[in-house]
Amino acid sequence: MRILLLALAGTGLLAGWPQTTPERTQLRRTSTVAEVRAFMEALRKQAPGLEPYQPQGAPRATETGKPLLAWRLKGTGPDPLRVYVNANIHAGEVEGKEAIQQILRELLQGRHPGLRRNLDLVVMPAYNADGTDALDPAIRPWQPNPTESGVGRRENALGLDLNRDFMRAAAPNTRWLLAMLGDFDPAAVLDLHTTNGSTHGFHLTHGPACTLGADEHLLAYNRQMLVAVREQLKAEGMPTYDYGNFVPYRPTPEKPPTAWETYDAHPRLLTNYPALRNRLAVLSESYVYRSWPDRISDTRRFVLACLEWMAAHRAEVRGEIQAAQARWSEAWKKESVSLPLSAKLKEVERAAFDWVDPIRDGQGRLTGEKGRTRLELPSFVGFEGQDFVTAPAGYLVDPAFAPAVLPLLQAHGLKVLKGSARPRDLALLHFHESSRKLSASAYQGVFTLELQGAWRAEPAPKKLQMPWGPADLDGALYVPLDQPLGRLAFYLLDPRSTDSLAFWGLFHSALVRGNGMWGEPPRFPILAVGRGDAAAVTSTPMPAPKAQE
Repeated sequence: MRILLLALAGTGLLAGWPQTTPERTQLRRTSTVAEVRAFMEALRKQAPGLEPYQPQGAPRATETGKPLLAWRLKGTGPDPLRVYVNANIHAGEVEGKEAIQQILRELLQGRHPGLRRNLDLVVMPAYNADGTDALDPAIRPWQPNPTESGVGRRENALGLDLNRDFMRAAAPNTRWLLAMLGDFDPAAVLDLHTTNGSTHGFHLTHGPACTLGADEHLLAYNRQMLVAVREQLKAEGMPTYDYGNFVPYRPTPEKPPTAWETYDAHPRLLTNYPALRNRLAVLSESYVYRSWPDRISDTRRFVLACLEWMAAHRAEVRGEIQAAQARWSEAWKKESVSLPLSAKLKEVERAAFDWVDPIRDGQGRLTGEKGRTRLELPSFVGFEGQDFVTAPAGYLVDPAFAPAVLPLLQAHGLKVLKGSARPRDLALLHFHESSRKLSASAYQGVFTLELQGAWRAEPAPKKLQMPWGPADLDGALYVPLDQPLGRLAFYLLDPRSTDSLAFWGLFHSALVRGNGMWGEPPRFPILAVGRGDAAAVTSTPMPAPKAQE
């Protein structure tokens, strides 16, 4: 593969066309943000169609001033399907950044006419712009890296993992992407990564959205798409499977693998978040121990296979999305809506795996194999919801918190009304807390708060807390759940959600009291507007995932 990649520069495929940084440096370097921009600008001069893309009202730079750069290649046919491709959210995982540049060049060269005609693409090759330019050969030494530049950092300049930020939306990068989802409105989102862990026999692993509380039919269709892609690539000699890790995480001959488990059902992850908006998503994970050019090639082929499937099934994709939206709307007309507060892994199938017993060097790189074992294992690559509760008609947010909360809700694309617009025939429900867990250490810079409890018509018995008066109610933010993004609103605003604004600390001044905070207790900053029985069973926190991406 190294010889093939280096030989491309001398073939007609690249003659007169710009080369990516790995191609022009004989694989010694990966692209910086400036080099990505230079390559894209060279493509624009070479062939018409590729244009810079910026969502309306979105941030244009990171906290340090690094530009957030994306490009759009509109389909040439009638009514093309919109797809967004994201790369380098973890900037040590650079293969997607290079592969998507190659794919755009191929599209402009006319090499994939069906995709060029039937897809409308927006791509962001260097999403974590700060991490992209923080190149260091010492980063991720366990993977074969470009020798001269090394690779970038996982986190952004503030030390945040951008792939944990899609509910909190603290980073400009995240707010850019949320604006893109509203402005471009892609049917599918692809997020390109590289693995960290298990030594398996696949060239690449992948995953659909597996989001807590998303439309089950759409999640199943998302998986169906990737199974079809997997079978196609298998026939081409490229073995792939659902992303995950062996259990135990680092098996040994004494403790061999007993199962395969996927990652996480939280919507804070980019692959999961679109499902709460009734959209498809794809996680791509090139295999960390394959060579640097092979990882680029594998990612390129997988992305093309996904795009080819979407282009061929674009009417069907649109129909599935519309059906999911219709099911949500109909549920509010026919019966009460229930959503899960937690999820547990479920066995989807038994599958064959090659477990590689590795030989590693001092830096953890795989330099050989002691052997391979073929195993048939239970594959836990899906989730089922548990701890279901009846969703209220909506939520009221204390007007004192509106300056911080309103911009965030609007960034997510939610319809937010004045409290005076709430339905007056429904009861106001107060949260009765039964237990809490404040994290002992900071996660993403936040001491997170997990709450359990139930919504009840009577106020919680707490002396001297500030009452809700008529002016407070009318001046509050009212977020109805009977709206297209109602699922998303539930997981942002219900305080029992482990991705809610309460979990992420936006209400800590009212909910977390400590030394130096004298005086009477404040009121709970959220009310539910009742629809039927909105009380909850006691929830079980979602277990920490085995696979981390």
